[in-house]
Amino acid sequence: MRWRDLLTWATAITLLRLGIGCTVSVLPFSWLLPLYLLALLSDVADGAVARATGTSSAAGAVLDGWVDKILHVNLAWRLAVEDRFPDWWMLCYFSRELVQAPMVPLLTRQFRLQIGIQPKTSYAGRFTAISIAVSLVLVLVGKDATVPTLLTGAGGLWSAVGYFQNYLLPWWRSRGAEGGGSPEGGLQ
Repeated sequence: MRWRDLLTWATAITLLRLGIGCTVSVLPFSWLLPLYLLALLSDVADGAVARATGTSSAAGAVLDGWVDKILHVNLAWRLAVEDRFPDWWMLCYFSRELVQAPMVPLLTRQFRLQIGIQPKTSYAGRFTAISIAVSLVLVLVGKDATVPTLLTGAGGLWSAVGYFQNYLLPWWRSRGAEGGGSPEGGLQ
């Protein structure tokens, strides 16, 4: 991945979402729904702009994913602290990240150097993203979001299992076939 790959219009749109994600914890509650809807629109727009301008990159995809996490963690945290939903919903919202977190150190070098299979959006990941958006919008408008929240948890687990199968298992198998990996102990 190269930092210069982030000098694009798509990145500018992603950074708009980052700004929203960094401020949702301090803004008036009445601003949260319109800003969250703008953030969701920017999530669709940045990918479309990157594809249309031919500037899609691994660096942009990674930035996009991290910005989504920042937005959702900060918004969900604010809503949980304000008792707008039960605390256990946070486990559903971030089931994917909780399962994937131990994989990050193992796969960072592989993804950074673009070795092996590179991450891409899965149906499970899209399902999870849509269900968390539906759930949070329902919470923001004061409606019951139990069903989409439970679906987010199930989708997150589905996505994490797929991630494990697609990215971690092939790496693990290659290390076993090579007698434990590289002499430096890093990822292959």
